[in-house]
Amino acid sequence: MLIFWRLLFGHLLADFTFQTNFINQWKRSSFWGMMAHCATHPLFYVLLTYPYLKEFWINTPVVKLTGWACVLIVFVVHFIEDEWRVFTIFKYNTPDNTLYFLWDQVIHYAVIFAVIPVAFQNPSVSLLPEKWPVLGCLFVAVTHACTVLVYFIEKDLYDVSFPGFEEKYLAMVERLVLAMLFLVPNGGWLILVPAWLVLMYVLRDRRLLDLSWFNYYLGGAVAVGGGLCARFVYYL
Repeated sequence: MLIFWRLLFGHLLADFTFQTNFINQWKRSSFWGMMAHCATHPLFYVLLTYPYLKEFWINTPVVKLTGWACVLIVFVVHFIEDEWRVFTIFKYNTPDNTLYFLWDQVIHYAVIFAVIPVAFQNPSVSLLPEKWPVLGCLFVAVTHACTVLVYFIEKDLYDVSFPGFEEKYLAMVERLVLAMLFLVPNGGWLILVPAWLVLMYVLRDRRLLDLSWFNYYLGGAVAVGGGLCARFVYYL
């Protein structure tokens, strides 16, 4: 699973952290915008899996593919999937909603899992061979990925627009701090986590923190879940 977690971390960085609002709009209106977005994926994959790229990730009697070939496959499929999503949204008015967003992500994760070495798909192999890429995945999920998820759900329910710079990054900082407090050693986190939750509640209630209640509660739930998982991985 070492390759899987590194690829997944690379995907989350490229698809969320480094996909700015500008890139997101550009890829929806231009072939070159889509190419620029998708090209960030193999860049992160290569950086994160470089020591293993010459090895055979797929090694069967019929097909033998090195890491380089697998990275290329993931890039091509990602490009096709994203192009298809944009095409169907603008050509056939397919709802760009939460379900479509989640389905798009499932396709990407399935392709990544399909190209990892068969040996790592063996149940006897450790699911967490390294901590840092797993923690990286969790913190991207708590920050940028959660922002996009909350946006899609709120858009479906309340027809809201994508959050502005201040709202977006204040919410991400609030969730990141909450998640990281779970890493405080011993029992300190049991005091700091509730204290931070209360502080955020008071700031939101007095409108000193410009977040919708939906964003506060769902984002908080994601941060708590991510923080608990991070603590489990970190102290494993």
